[in-house]
Amino acid sequence: MKTTTTDFTAAAHKFFAAYDAHDVAGMVALCADGAQGRYAPYGRESVMPIRGGIDVIWKAFPQAVPDFRVKVIETIVGDGNSIVVQAEMSGPIPADAGAIAKKGQVVHIPHAYILRFDDHGKIKHLDAYWDNTVLNSIQASAV
Repeated sequence: MKTTTTDFTAAAHKFFAAYDAHDVAGMVALCADGAQGRYAPYGRESVMPIRGGIDVIWKAFPQAVPDFRVKVIETIVGDGNSIVVQAEMSGPIPADAGAIAKKGQVVHIPHAYILRFDDHGKIKHLDAYWDNTVLNSIQASAV
């Protein structure tokens, strides 16, 4: 069965709808067995499995920011089986972040994702990029 870029775009939108709903099981179900990902702010060599790795991070978000939201801004069809997604993560900050934000203030953090799909329309690799300024400020203010 040939998967089209339309299928990849639809799968990407399903993935981010599950993310917005805090449905980690739904997110993981859209990933291939053996899928890997990289959250670039954690380092260029931070590739880890989705299952038992990145999904742990996804599960932690609702605990850290119970009202976080995910909004897809734009999807761009890339080369081959890839889709680039510009998304915005938002939610109330759990602690003061100096001059960046006060506790409880909703912040909006732009993200860029590169999703690579296998021939069955499942995500086989995910790269995520974002500006870590707000998160670093929160971490620094907690020290």
